[in-house]
Amino acid sequence: MATLDVKSRAPETTEMACLLLDRELIAQIKLIENATGQSGMLSEFVRRLEGSLAAFGAALPDYIARGDTAGAVLAAHTLKGICLQLGALELGDLFADIERSVQADDYAEAKRAFEGGADLIAQSLEALKHA
Repeated sequence: MATLDVKSRAPETTEMACLLLDRELIAQIKLIENATGQSGMLSEFVRRLEGSLAAFGAALPDYIARGDTAGAVLAAHTLKGICLQLGALELGDLFADIERSVQADDYAEAKRAFEGGADLIAQSLEALKHA
């Protein structure tokens, strides 16, 4: 079984997180955590985001099948906002692209963008979990 050399991967992981996340927004959330005494807020937000992303992945084909532009736009717009508020800027940009595609009735492009963004989604979630 292969082993993972954590020390050699840490700079890459840190570098990736810096590219994916707005550290200032993360720091503001942590400041609110400290000021309110509610530790774990960021972790809870990330957990909810993870659930919302999974739900979107399951719902997108249904939106497309029904031609439910309003539902798809609302879901993509909501995820865009959540991502941007949590500092996951590239992930927010992905959902902005998906939102624009749906608004243009280009469901195929919206689906391609979401499926093509799987690595970005996974990397962003991982970076948020370790922020």
